[in-house]
Amino acid sequence: MDPNATFGRGGLNRFVDAERLTAEIGLDEREIAWRKAFVGFDEGDERRLAALEPMLRENREAIADDFYDNLLEYDQTREILERSPKTVDQLKQTQRAYLVSLATGAEGGYGQAYFRNRARIGKLHELLDMPLKHYIGQYGVYYDLVLERLSERVQDRVVEAIEEWAAERDERGGGLERLVGALGVGGRGRADGDDDLDESFEGTIRAAIDDGMMDVLALLRIINLDMQVAADTYVDSYARRLKRAIDRRERLAREVETDVKAPLEELHETSGVVAQRAQSIGGHTARQAETVEDVAGDLDEVSAAVEEVASVADEVRTESRRTERLAADGVESADEALGELEAIETATARAAETVAALEGRIDEIDEVVDRLDELARRTTVLATNAKIESSRGSSGGDAMGVIATEVRSFAERTKADLDAIETALEGVRADAAATVETTERTIDRVDAGTDRVRAVSDSLGAIHEAARTTAAGMDDVAAATDQQARSVEEIARSVDDLSRSADRVAAAAESVAAASEEQTANLREVGDAVARLTDGEDDPAAEKPVYERLDVS
Repeated sequence: MDPNATFGRGGLNRFVDAERLTAEIGLDEREIAWRKAFVGFDEGDERRLAALEPMLRENREAIADDFYDNLLEYDQTREILERSPKTVDQLKQTQRAYLVSLATGAEGGYGQAYFRNRARIGKLHELLDMPLKHYIGQYGVYYDLVLERLSERVQDRVVEAIEEWAAERDERGGGLERLVGALGVGGRGRADGDDDLDESFEGTIRAAIDDGMMDVLALLRIINLDMQVAADTYVDSYARRLKRAIDRRERLAREVETDVKAPLEELHETSGVVAQRAQSIGGHTARQAETVEDVAGDLDEVSAAVEEVASVADEVRTESRRTERLAADGVESADEALGELEAIETATARAAETVAALEGRIDEIDEVVDRLDELARRTTVLATNAKIESSRGSSGGDAMGVIATEVRSFAERTKADLDAIETALEGVRADAAATVETTERTIDRVDAGTDRVRAVSDSLGAIHEAARTTAAGMDDVAAATDQQARSVEEIARSVDDLSRSADRVAAAAESVAAASEEQTANLREVGDAVARLTDGEDDPAAEKPVYERLDVS
C-alpha cells in the first residue's frame, strides 16, 4: 500500500487544493528539476532512499512515538496539536506513513505527485496556525531520531565491510594474520617504520563509511526539498495575507482620502478663525489677569482688616472671660452675704424670743414685788400696832416698842428696796421694750436686706450666665474670625494662583494662536499626506487565525 495513501484523510484536507497550491507557488516539473539539481538530489539518491526503506519501516513506530513525545513536552506545540481534528494516535499514524514515504517517494518517483503531497502537508500545518519556527524546528527532532538509526546502520555496514574484507583474505590464506597486520598489531604485515593501515583495509573502511554518509546525505537532501516546499506554502500564505492587508489598506486610504477631503477644506477655512479667536482669548485673558491682580490687592486689604478684627475679638474675648470671673466672684460673695444675713436673722429672732422671755420674768418679779409690798404694808401696820401696844404697857412694852421700831425700820427699808427694785424693773421694762422694738426693726431691715441680697445674687447669677454665654460666643466669634482670616488668606493665595494661571493661559492662548497659524499652513500638506495613506483598520475577521475561520467539524 502506498504510504502516501494515508495522507489526506484529515478534517482540514477538504480546504486544500494541492494542484492549485503547487501551481500558485510555481512548483512545476521544471522548478522541481531545478531544485533537485541545486541540492544535488539525483537517481542515485533515489536508489539509496529505496534501500533505506526497510530500516525506516522497521523504526517508524519508535520514531513516531519519540517525535510526538517531544512535541507534547512543550506548551506551544501541544496547544497546536490540540487544535488538530486528528487525535495524537492518528497523527502518529500519519507520521509513520510520512517517514516511510521519504524512502518510497510517490507514484512516478519523486516527481510532481510527491511534491504536491508535500505542499499539501505544509499547508495543513499552516492552516493549524503552526508557526514556521515550529514546523522547521521539528525537523531538528527528526534529525536526532533518524540519524541515530542511520549511525547504527553505518556502523553495521563498516563491520560488514571489515568482515567481507577479512573473509576475502581468508580465502587466500592467512586472513587473520592479514587482519592483524592491517590493524598494525605487533608490527606484522607492514614494512619497518610504516605506521599506516593496510591500503586495501583502509580503503574498505573508508568506502563503507562513505557509502553510509551518502545514505545520510540522500536523506538530508530529500528532507531539505520537503522543507523548501513547506516553506513555500507558508510564504505563499503570508504573501496572500500581506496582499489582502495591502489591498484593504489601500482601499481604506482611498476611503479616508474621500472622507476627509471636505473636512480638511472646512478645517482649512476654520483654522484662520480659530487663530483670530485664540488671539482674542489671549487679550481677554490678559485683561482677566489684570483684574485678578486688582482683586488680589483688595483681598490683601480685606485680609488685613480680618486680622485686625481677629485681634479685637481676642481682646473682647479676654475681657469677657474677666467679666465672667468677676461675676462669678460676685455671685460667690452674694451667696456668702446672704448666708451671714440669714444667720443674723436667726440670731435676732432668738434675741426677740429672749426679750419676750425677759418680759415674762419681769412680770413675775412684779408679782413678787406686789406681794412684798403687801408684806411691807402689813409689817408696817403690825409695827404701828406694836408701837401702840408698847405705849400702853409696862416694861414689857419697851421690848415691844423696840420690836415695833425694828419691824417698822425693816418695813421701811423693805419698802425702800421694793421701790428701788420697781424703779429698776421699770427701767428694765423700758429697755426691754426698746430692745424688742429695735429687734423688730432689725428683723424687718434684715428681711429687707436679705431680699435685696437675694435679688442681687440672682442678678449676679444672671450676669455670670450672660458673661459666660458672651465669653463662649466670643470664643466662637474669635474662632470664626480666625477661620475667616485663614479663608481670606487661602482665597488670596488662590487668586494669586489664578493670576499666574491666567498668565499661563494667556501665554498658552498665544501659543494656540501661533499653532493655529502653523496648522493653517500645514493643512494642505496633511491633505497630501492623506492621499498617500497606507495604514488603517484591518478587517477583524482577516486577523483571526486560519484554524478559527475554518469549520473542521
